[in-house]
Amino acid sequence: MVNPGVQVKTFRKALNMTQKQLAKLVNIDESMINKIENGRSTGSIQTLANIAAALGVCITELIGKQTLSNKEDNHV
Repeated sequence: MVNPGVQVKTFRKALNMTQKQLAKLVNIDESMINKIENGRSTGSIQTLANIAAALGVCITELIGKQTLSNKEDNHV
């Protein structure tokens, strides 16, 4: 299983988005985004679903096996 926090950070950075901007979109505290990205919290499924929606990806891309690099490879 892929680490959701790593995926959140990867997709967020690909969008040139700050943790603060993502937190505002998801309506959670910025510290929660930080905890998720650094593996100190997994967040609830609902939180991850909201983060995925804000990042424009499917939740399975955060918790599944597909990574941003795999996704790009599939679109080449």
